[in-house]
Amino acid sequence: MKVMMISDFTIKEVPHGGSEWVNQVIIDKFNIPFEYSRNIKDFDIDTFYIISNISLMNKQLISEIKNFNYMIIENDYKICESRHPWRYTNNIIPINERINYDLYKNSKAVLVQTTDHMNVFLKNDVVANFVNLKSSIWSDNDLEMLENILKTKKEKNNKYAIYNTSNWIKNTKGAIDFCLKNKYEFELIPNCNSRYEFLDRLSNCSKLIFLPIARETFCRLVVEARCLELPVITTKNYGAVLEDWFNKYHGNELIDFLRYNTSLNLGLIDLIIKENT
Repeated sequence: MKVMMISDFTIKEVPHGGSEWVNQVIIDKFNIPFEYSRNIKDFDIDTFYIISNISLMNKQLISEIKNFNYMIIENDYKICESRHPWRYTNNIIPINERINYDLYKNSKAVLVQTTDHMNVFLKNDVVANFVNLKSSIWSDNDLEMLENILKTKKEKNNKYAIYNTSNWIKNTKGAIDFCLKNKYEFELIPNCNSRYEFLDRLSNCSKLIFLPIARETFCRLVVEARCLELPVITTKNYGAVLEDWFNKYHGNELIDFLRYNTSLNLGLIDLIIKENT
């Protein structure tokens, strides 16, 4: 049986997207062919699908996936049109606005990023074979890059790092306002030409300010800042910061944990693929 990854974009189109990097690690690890969700016209009974982001897929096709063989690598919440349950009181989606429940129920496994990610699904009565990864997935190259930057870290510039992005969920303006109000000197760090450049600039700062508006499923940025020994001023409305390992580890210990957990999770994915192909 063939295996195929389906998602909206790859790291070529979204080089700074967390879900795209997770998908790429899986694609590379298992040598899996990729197809854009918008290009899918039908499904094959002899293919095991790894379903990631499918906001660009034909809605009729989404309703047909449940009749085929697949697993879900979940990066958000496909159970409401906006994919943002946090917009509702207590993250509870009104019953008349709930969608795609059969998509989850019929999946061989639904891999969620964190315990908080899973709990939002459970609060909304989603029935599925949930597998909690308890962190994102990193490539060996990324973890080695973090180790090398940490090893060669320079003297800090005593500025507060702010991720400079037009993505409203990340709330760059809120972080700037926070620094201005408290008279903190800050540095805006934009998406750079390379991962190394971005992480190196981040490592030069003394702290990270991250005040997201939305309830993110994970947030790699904050975890990578902790890997680089940056204290983080943040909220507690997203997955990574609520995991028990977040405050337990930092620096090389955190990098070692991410390497161990990534290996464990890739092993779980391998097992699910083998059991269904």
